[in-house]
Amino acid sequence: MQPLESLPLTTRRRIRGVLFDIDNTLTTEGRLTAQAYTAMERLKDTGLIVVEP
Repeated sequence: MQPLESLPLTTRRRIRGVLFDIDNTLTTEGRLTAQAYTAMERLKDTGLIVVEP
């Protein structure tokens, strides 16, 4: 996996949404941290569709 910022701008502009699972991808020991929640909100604020299970 790589940060979105590392992708070329033309590629990033085509991204419409983000889909992820929660099991230790987004959570830590089964809990959603404040940092992870803030990251999801920041993605939504940019206009991306955020799909979370």
